[in-house]
Amino acid sequence: MRVRTTNASAADLLSAWKRHTRTALEATLEHRHLAAQKHYRHAQRLGLQLLGAEPGDIADDDRVAAFVVAHLNLADAFAAAGQPGSSSECLHEAQQTLMSLLQQGCASPCLSLALYRHLPQLLAARAERGAADPHAAAGVCASTSAFPLTHPASDRQSRLASVESVHSSLH
Repeated sequence: MRVRTTNASAADLLSAWKRHTRTALEATLEHRHLAAQKHYRHAQRLGLQLLGAEPGDIADDDRVAAFVVAHLNLADAFAAAGQPGSSSECLHEAQQTLMSLLQQGCASPCLSLALYRHLPQLLAARAERGAADPHAAAGVCASTSAFPLTHPASDRQSRLASVESVHSSLH
């Protein structure tokens, strides 16, 4: 699943991811849900590109974090816009992507550790959505039983702040 990129392009992807995430957060705070969704979707695509990119100077943990945070943010934006089905689907898609990487056995040890470290955030968010949407709960229960859950970063500002602190050395 690796995409050939240079160190600079991985850093450029991360920079663009941060820019779209910040713009989406501003739109969310201003209750402009459609604009927020647009930027979160773009950040989601950038997160997927980062996940598949050669790491270069970008740590595996940072690449996985960008992917997961993008999905958590987009799921929150869907929920805020009254689209619980889209929210649940977004989280499920992210979980399936990470699980697929783990099951394929092609991930490096560092990438595998990063995947295992961030997967509980998705599982916890899916479980939280399942509590709000009983139709989504059955799939979440089956998924979460195999993994111990840690606390999710529950709000967008905390998630962005935690990712920014990790990436501050890139500026």
